[in-house]
Amino acid sequence: MAANLRAEKVGFAKQAAERMAAKFDGEEAAKTLRWILQFPTPTGIPSQFLCAVDKIPKDIKSVDMNQYADYLYNGLVLGYLMACIKPDLLSQLKTANTWKVSAAAPFETTRQRERIGLFLKFLSEVGVPTTSQFQTDQLYEKTGLAQVVIALNHLAMAVKK
Repeated sequence: MAANLRAEKVGFAKQAAERMAAKFDGEEAAKTLRWILQFPTPTGIPSQFLCAVDKIPKDIKSVDMNQYADYLYNGLVLGYLMACIKPDLLSQLKTANTWKVSAAAPFETTRQRERIGLFLKFLSEVGVPTTSQFQTDQLYEKTGLAQVVIALNHLAMAVKK
């Protein structure tokens, strides 16, 4: 991920990053992962989604920021969640190149970011307010994972309605 290639933050940027990290609640983040796991697996979902979801421990109680991002940043778990909530999206997930894992690193990096973007569009479609959503870089570069937790919690509320 590009976050590993950045210079260390200093001054105001470091303080802002520390404040964002302090807002991250590992237990609340683990709840969002358990919520994803409680959905029945959609029939016919491609294996790349199952492999991504299978990496999440079934009895996860707490998770640190890096682990949380590692589960979600490639977008496949988010795609799985989309298929669970709206099974009619499954055909798109099967056929669109965006959801296929590429062996070429530059292509896969682009696809990962596109997957996150498609998930954000999905959040809007199901009624999650934009103020409760996150930006692609907040997940992909681990700069705002607390906001990712907030977005998934709001998605859970929107789905319950």
